Amino acid sequence: MHLESLLHDLTLIFGVALVVVLGLGRIGLPPIAGFLLAGITIGPGGFGLVDDVHQVEVLAELGVALLLFTIGLEFSLARLQRIARYVTIGGGMQVLFTVAAATAITVLYGGRWQVGVFFGFLAALSSTAIVLRALADRNETRAPHGRFVVAVLIFQDLCIVPMMLALPLLAGQAGGPADIAWTLGKAVAVVVGVLVLARRVVPFVLHHVAATRRRELFLLSVLLIAIAVASATSAMGLSLALGAFLAGVVVADTDFVHQASSDVAPFRDALASLFFVSIGMLLDPAVIGDAPLTVLGLCVALLVGKALLATLAGLGMRFPPRVAVVAGVSLAQVGEFSFVLLQEGQDLGIVAPDVGRMFVAASVLTMIVTPLMVAASPRIGAAGATLLRPLEHLLADTPEEDDPATTEVKHGHVIVAGYGLGGRVLVAALESARVPYITIELEPEAVRAERSTGRDVRYGDITSAEVLAHVAQAGTAKVLVLLLSDAEATRRCVAVARQHFPRLHVIARTQRHTEHPPSNDPNVEVVTEDYETALEIVERVLHRLGSAMAGAVNTTRHTRDAAGERMLDLGTVVGAMAMDGVVLTLTDWAADRTIAETGLRAVGGALVVAVSRGETTITTPAPDLRLDAGDVLFLFGTRPQLDRSRAHLTRGP
Repeated sequence: MHLESLLHDLTLIFGVALVVVLGLGRIGLPPIAGFLLAGITIGPGGFGLVDDVHQVEVLAELGVALLLFTIGLEFSLARLQRIARYVTIGGGMQVLFTVAAATAITVLYGGRWQVGVFFGFLAALSSTAIVLRALADRNETRAPHGRFVVAVLIFQDLCIVPMMLALPLLAGQAGGPADIAWTLGKAVAVVVGVLVLARRVVPFVLHHVAATRRRELFLLSVLLIAIAVASATSAMGLSLALGAFLAGVVVADTDFVHQASSDVAPFRDALASLFFVSIGMLLDPAVIGDAPLTVLGLCVALLVGKALLATLAGLGMRFPPRVAVVAGVSLAQVGEFSFVLLQEGQDLGIVAPDVGRMFVAASVLTMIVTPLMVAASPRIGAAGATLLRPLEHLLADTPEEDDPATTEVKHGHVIVAGYGLGGRVLVAALESARVPYITIELEPEAVRAERSTGRDVRYGDITSAEVLAHVAQAGTAKVLVLLLSDAEATRRCVAVARQHFPRLHVIARTQRHTEHPPSNDPNVEVVTEDYETALEIVERVLHRLGSAMAGAVNTTRHTRDAAGERMLDLGTVVGAMAMDGVVLTLTDWAADRTIAETGLRAVGGALVVAVSRGETTITTPAPDLRLDAGDVLFLFGTRPQLDRSRAHLTRGP
């Protein structure tokens, strides 16, 4: 690898990519599409500006390894155990369906079944790097469809080893079954050994490295772990991508996961961009020019066929139609490791080089349109859900108690959509306040587990008008609380609720302010995590700085806490009443007067439920209690009563 040549190529790559990505960004196309098109432009099939594609591919592979390492940082062993069923069953169905379909089509058109199985291998794999990058950009890796997509991608990476071992069998050049079993056994042993040893060694090493407080040493250690584990798995015949992912999983179970992710991110982003450019370089436009209909037809067949088969796997895993379709669309492209399998298959004589070139061209096209398909997947999912709605009750793993004929009818209840941390906290508060509720959850296992504890958790897709009406009983509910990790599902549910239940009050949580559900309806409240977090940080900073607002900030915090505690005791009037806090100053009219002398109840209408004075809190204060400057009065009443009472305490009659 010559340094001058490499620097020349990198300058061209980053320069062209910058221009293309900026240009496409103006028309709304994602960066990944720009990187792929930049690769087509400067690659051998384009203007041929890069001297040595191989040395770029080496750096690109390192970028993919770092990308998958950081993805593995989000999946500790505990989290992988939670999605193990999706990995084994869901991923297995997706791969099996794809291989079976490709084999059947090949045999139907007079080809050999071995060739059909080979093409099934090529089509079954999806692009881990592109899909996960697209999902991460949309903040959907923890959404229901995101979890299923990640599980399938993990299974596909696990399948690479047996697929490589099967190629000589398909070419009629295989060794005995004992050799294959021995190779598979070594692969399993490597995975188990890496996980077991790393769980014991890595935390110990990182703890002592972090104790030196040398950031560069910590970064070097993290990179060493990622590269060493990836190299070890690759040397034993496993996928390099799988090894990098496993390295991330190992670090994810330590206390240093967030620092590792932060330190590696700049290297990951730069080198992962090289990977996408290198994929674009594989496309030869001349192949498309020679047989445009064949290449485009193959591209469409791959996209549509894979999307349908992955959707079928999602339905087989009891996901609602909308979630299954969105996941199927996300998995519709061909994976980068398919090119490695294709080269090996050509060397073994399974397929001819001309066929391989057309497959590469069609595959790269599927990768180029993937970011656009992921962006459009919510609308495609909504349309697909409408078509598949008659099958929902047949496919759904719904507990028998969800039968409308046997379900208890509730009135004035709260609908809680999403049973994550926020949902569990809210349900606990509602139970404490004895407020009726119905929780809607997508995972049947979670529904059964929570029902065993006596909680009213029901299966269903809350974006469905039928589920909202019959399962959640929205027609008699007071409040719908959306605590979903899928921003598009939140927007869709708000729209469905506004259309069918306009009087239902909706409180929607979003992670980013850009995910705000488009609604000006006063019955829709939005709680934005990043905005609320920013406000909380501002309050804490002002409080610590001891600024003039510190007293007001402290009052706000105490008011929130007191209001939360009182609301639990007054659950029956939660919808109509509120709590507020007022700090009396020396200039306020009510200072040095008793509560009775203020006439607050008669004039303002609010009730003084507590007075905080220094370190003491006086609950249910007597009417003859004299108020002092610095007292915090906790008022309870309707919002108009609170506004009038605050003004009366400040200015008097």
